[in-house]
Amino acid sequence: MTAEDIKKTLTAELPGKIVELTHTSARVMFLHVAKQDLVAACTVLRDKLGFYHLSTISGRDTGDKLEALYHFARSGMTLTVRAQTERANPSLPTIIGVYPGATYYEREVHDMVGIRIEGHPDMRPLVLPEGWPDGIHPLRKDWQYNREEGVIK
Repeated sequence: MTAEDIKKTLTAELPGKIVELTHTSARVMFLHVAKQDLVAACTVLRDKLGFYHLSTISGRDTGDKLEALYHFARSGMTLTVRAQTERANPSLPTIIGVYPGATYYEREVHDMVGIRIEGHPDMRPLVLPEGWPDGIHPLRKDWQYNREEGVIK
């Protein structure tokens, strides 16, 4: 399946739900959807396009928003789905109903970037140590560590 085939399928299956769709090379694509369309986009990737492998989910602080990047792979093609959320009340829906393997990745994004994953059955910290302060997320741009005082701000 070519990038053009994938683009046609996504456009047909997600009418009005694609914020941006680009492919930077024959084997690399980026799909940006609104957070309310994330589960639908993931379902199309799995059911219509055969993207059965979720490689990982990474989180990012863009300055004004927080976003999660869902990295998928199939037959030499990588496709990254971007979903953004506001900083004031950051949340995204869980995709574990579509990709059960997302459970740990979603917990890590919550720990490191602070995006709440709505509908996730277990949001205990995954990578941060016991006793880590609530509301402190190391991959946010406003995170600071004062080495002299040993204080996380």
